[in-house]
Amino acid sequence: MRITIGAIVILLFLFCDCRAEQPEKYVPKTARKRELYATPEPGTYLKPVAFSILKKMNQILEEPESYKEPSKWMIRMLTVHQKKVLDTLLHFMDLDVPVRIYYPTKKSLEGNHPVTLFFHGGGFILGSVDQYDLMVSKLARVTGQIIVSVDYRLAPAHPFPAGLMDCYEVLLWFQNQGSEVGADTSRISVMGDSAGGNIATVLTLICRDKQKPQPVCQVLIYPGVTFLDTESPSRIYFGRDTTKQYVLNEAFLQKVKEQYMGNELNDSHPYLSPLEATLTGDLPPALIITAECDPMRDGGRFYAEKLSDAGVQVEHIEYSGMIHAFMSFHMILSDATNAMKQIRDYLEPI
Repeated sequence: MRITIGAIVILLFLFCDCRAEQPEKYVPKTARKRELYATPEPGTYLKPVAFSILKKMNQILEEPESYKEPSKWMIRMLTVHQKKVLDTLLHFMDLDVPVRIYYPTKKSLEGNHPVTLFFHGGGFILGSVDQYDLMVSKLARVTGQIIVSVDYRLAPAHPFPAGLMDCYEVLLWFQNQGSEVGADTSRISVMGDSAGGNIATVLTLICRDKQKPQPVCQVLIYPGVTFLDTESPSRIYFGRDTTKQYVLNEAFLQKVKEQYMGNELNDSHPYLSPLEATLTGDLPPALIITAECDPMRDGGRFYAEKLSDAGVQVEHIEYSGMIHAFMSFHMILSDATNAMKQIRDYLEPI
């Protein structure tokens, strides 16, 4: 049985404590709570709502019969209203790529509007535009931008670089023909979470290497930036914990690597592992969001440092006590809505 994050969000929404969380470093005030919320990494604690999310996720993994599909009315209740949503195929260079375009405001319908291309997570093997609808719809409303959610091909049926090339063709389509759907072709950003964050930043490397116009910026949300089996603290503490699954675990990461790489044998290939790529100062400015209690955290940290060292303008924000995929839980996590507002503020001058 495949359980989507969106469905778990809806279940948790019904019973979680949704009190606002503070953005600074989270340390529980009492010894009892420090013991309860402690993670395997010394000095790191889950925030209460993140703890509740993981508890429910692990319960469902251990007891699949406890999972109940949320009703359609509940999904409709949580769906964010848009002025217009367009499902279409974009045809470019002999490829047809499905996309969903969100127009959140009246102004976004008037044309010549900034657009953000969004690439969903799921380890290159899972995820879809439909499964990410609640999160992307909310992002569109918060940012006010036209957001284009790309339904790229997935491994193992379509291994590297098939899905990546789908996303590249969508970027080229918008740079050349975006005005047809109301986009300002000079104000295109790329954004993605997890595997989608990998795709977003790899697109900037491809544009540099092929001497194509760059996106105006890149927004990378807890991105996966390397396929090397690096023994970083976050991967050791959160990916290999045997008492609790922190959304991702080592077995899933190895499955992703095997299925996405396909016939590509070089796990340091720059279009697989941008952390291993040669980075240069002509890459677009970046906003990088990481979660403290996430196996991918250190990769995001290192990538922010490496981009900055190369001369790229980088803003890195880490959310204390948060887990991988926390922005998908925006209905119950104030940190998720705060992160969306940070993205809005970052994109606003564009």
